[in-house]
Amino acid sequence: MTIPKKASLFAMLIMIMLVAAACGDKADNTTTTEESAATETTTGTDSDTANTEETENTENTENTEPASEESKETDNSQDVELGTTEKGSYTNDYFGVSLKFPEAWEFQDAAGMNELTSASSEAIAGDDETKKKQIELSQTKTLNLLMASKYPLDGGQVGPSAMAIAEKVSLLQGIRTGKDYLEATKKFMVDSQFPYDYKEITTETIGGKEMDLMQITMDAGDGSTITQDYYSTIIEGYAFNFIFTYMDDKTKAEIDTIKKSVQFK
Repeated sequence: MTIPKKASLFAMLIMIMLVAAACGDKADNTTTTEESAATETTTGTDSDTANTEETENTENTENTEPASEESKETDNSQDVELGTTEKGSYTNDYFGVSLKFPEAWEFQDAAGMNELTSASSEAIAGDDETKKKQIELSQTKTLNLLMASKYPLDGGQVGPSAMAIAEKVSLLQGIRTGKDYLEATKKFMVDSQFPYDYKEITTETIGGKEMDLMQITMDAGDGSTITQDYYSTIIEGYAFNFIFTYMDDKTKAEIDTIKKSVQFK
């Protein structure tokens, strides 16, 4: 499906919108201490307390004190991995997930997705300093895991795509379930006046794991519709998310094949 260049770019932006939208306004309500403690990290770890941050940044320091249950959970985050993306497949042992996509599809690993995220942040935030702040804070806690798409993102053709993203969350943000995370994402999108239509959040089992699902649609600009299925669940203190994009029955069938390949350990 060929659509105007502007619509193509906008479709690319919404493919990575979850990075910016995650926990939206909740991020801006965190304390000054939390905001100053958040630093860029390849593991996407959170900064709930200063002690947590210190522990994460001194992984080589021997700790002889018995670890509390809370610190044990924090220590586990040190082992977070971005996973392995190969032609036609993605695997992540930390989150215990794998999936397959067509070998002919283009894909971006974490590094490539980080570039796309940075390039789109200015377009998303514009001159809104509050939104810029929310995006920057969210990015420090976000793991860009996978983006696979049928067509190049910088072309004029929009096709089906599959993404995997994880963001460190905390009880202080009120994020306890995938539904909580999706509701925060929806609020960000609604407040930002994105031209989407939203369906009610439901629950679906994918790859043997129960995940919350939010479906959104948008007008592609040529009379057709772009649909995105946002799946979310909490794994090891992270909101783990899939975003599947399709336009019609044919492209939905391609996405359904990818969904069926998803396996959680």
